Amino acid sequence: MSGKDAHPEPALGGTAIKPPGWDRTGFEAFRYMLFDPSNGTILTRTPLSWVKIFVFYCIYYTALAAFWVACLQIFFLTISDSEPRWTLKESLIGANPGVGLRPGTSDEKIDSSLYIFNLKDTSVDATNEKGEGETNADIAKRMDLFMKKYDNKTGLVDCSGNPGLEDMGKCIFPYETELGDCAQYPYGLMPADGTVKPCFYVKLNKIFGFKPDPIDMNNFEEKLNDPLPEKVKNLIKSGGGDNVYLDCKGRFPADNEGANHQDINLQYFPPSQAIPLKYFPFMTGVNYHSPMVAVKINNPPIGRMIHIECRAYYDGVVHNTKDKIGMTQFEVMVQ
Repeated sequence: MSGKDAHPEPALGGTAIKPPGWDRTGFEAFRYMLFDPSNGTILTRTPLSWVKIFVFYCIYYTALAAFWVACLQIFFLTISDSEPRWTLKESLIGANPGVGLRPGTSDEKIDSSLYIFNLKDTSVDATNEKGEGETNADIAKRMDLFMKKYDNKTGLVDCSGNPGLEDMGKCIFPYETELGDCAQYPYGLMPADGTVKPCFYVKLNKIFGFKPDPIDMNNFEEKLNDPLPEKVKNLIKSGGGDNVYLDCKGRFPADNEGANHQDINLQYFPPSQAIPLKYFPFMTGVNYHSPMVAVKINNPPIGRMIHIECRAYYDGVVHNTKDKIGMTQFEVMVQ
């Protein structure tokens, strides 16, 4: 063999070196991925590499958690445990409460304001313990559950006399005497003697720190924005300015017509239709009694739906039909 043949020239492009094990496949490749004895790697990393990356991420996430905790603590320093950070006009809720309505509708129809009473439904058993159904007994059950909250008088005081400033907003609401015929179960919500005379309860929604200003008796007709019904004027003149007045009526002329072409005959409890200012402001506490005015529909029409609108009247009130500020609307159907 010649010297030329003993030392052949390397072929062009043939100088790439393939790593050991490049041709492993299947279970063999998987086994070497778990542990490679040739270089001591576990899951493709050496033990020292695993220690370094573990220490790095421990430091990284510890610093990240410390930064998050510090930000959270700074945030908590800006808020109070006893009151909201922003209240009244500074808050999104504002200083003009809506008018709340009870009894509430069922959870299934929470977006509805229609109350349907069936004269043929005489059952006294609610669908369940929470009254989550559409029978007369269900509506009465939901109202009864709400009224039971007034039996809890923890942290409240008797304001039947002249309460001091420190007692304002902490008064017991004596619904048994204030709400008259509408104070006891079934609250007129179930048929009796072939008719139903339902009671509805209107109140101001709770806004922290909200206290209506007394009505200026000298020029209240000018200061209250909407044209005042003559009835409301008389209520204010007889009851004085230290009250919030609630008044209801049919939204349209036909809604004021009840059975036998007579008036629907709304009856109020208390008759003054007033909520004294001693019940305000609402503040955070273990308990609070929302004062209410009950309105009883003594002569609802049969087989025809009526629309009822209730408005609150106090100094600075704003009535907005779209946003239901200072008012509420609901429908009643007796069939």
